Amino acid sequence: MGALGHDQFSAPLHGGLLHSTDPNSPEMFKQNIQLIAGQVVRVQDLAQSALHGIEHAYLAGTNPIQTAAYMAALKQALQTLVELLKQTGVGALPLHPPNPAAMDPQAEQQQIAETARAVQALFERYNRMQESAGVVASLLAAPEHPARR
Repeated sequence: MGALGHDQFSAPLHGGLLHSTDPNSPEMFKQNIQLIAGQVVRVQDLAQSALHGIEHAYLAGTNPIQTAAYMAALKQALQTLVELLKQTGVGALPLHPPNPAAMDPQAEQQQIAETARAVQALFERYNRMQESAGVVASLLAAPEHPARR
């Protein structure tokens, strides 16, 4: 495979001393994160190299074969990253940690109360608009009266 093939990234996960390690242990999680981070750096480096080759494709001294090789290596590195994310379970994690305030029951109750007040205000506004529209409709439907003096 590529420079970081299937056998290379699956070996730390399934073989050697780590085989007896609990797959859900903090140590294994840290190691998986480091493995993913290393692969992400590799993808970034290959993407930068490929982008540089594409941007300078028409300049003298740029080798299109090398750019194509960077593109192929980038594609392989992305496939490897996807497999790593699947195998380690790290890919199932959220991208941003949840907001601790959002997990607070009091904060949740406060958000519910604010939402209820906002809905009530919108409902009252809607009712006023409906009443105003009814008044306008009745004025438009009423026969014209001669001017009063």
